[in-house]
Amino acid sequence: MTDARDDLDAASAGIPWHERRAADLGLRLYASFVSPAAILRAFRRDALQARTLAQGLSEEQGRARVRIVRFPGIEESSRDWSVYMTLDHLVMVNTAVMVLIHAICTDHNHGAEIGLEDVRPHDDAGPDRIVALEAAVERYTDVIQRLGTLRSRERHPHPWFGPLNARQWHAVAAIHNRTHRAQIEKILRRIQS
Repeated sequence: MTDARDDLDAASAGIPWHERRAADLGLRLYASFVSPAAILRAFRRDALQARTLAQGLSEEQGRARVRIVRFPGIEESSRDWSVYMTLDHLVMVNTAVMVLIHAICTDHNHGAEIGLEDVRPHDDAGPDRIVALEAAVERYTDVIQRLGTLRSRERHPHPWFGPLNARQWHAVAAIHNRTHRAQIEKILRRIQS
């Protein structure tokens, strides 16, 4: 079993401490002052926009690994992904966060875990990730709408932000989609230049 500090160090490799701190504060404010329904709209918008950006690519373009300049929220280890790898990562993270939110809201001894190794994209990710992302977004939407206000006392640790409740995890998912949608846009600019 890995130490929680090792997971934090691995997850934040290449992310300046002040950037993580600002993101933590922004996340907590977002989750506190924006409704779960509004966060869900942002979640859907950015995930489905990422899907749409990938739809117009040839398979060769979608599989092309491109190194981009690091920007806020992107770990050093994810700077050289392909569009399909990025979609694969979004499918994995969105599915894991959905399961975690459901567990936090419904079972005090949930035992749900998200390991960094569970959300690393596959090098051979292909165009099927486009449809997989769309399906993951619909499943996530259904669960969040059923759970309503996402009120929970239970918390689960995030590798950057520490213990988060269900609303905060929901905010993480929306911010995560926005970050990786921006990553796909940067990859496409490199591919098309």
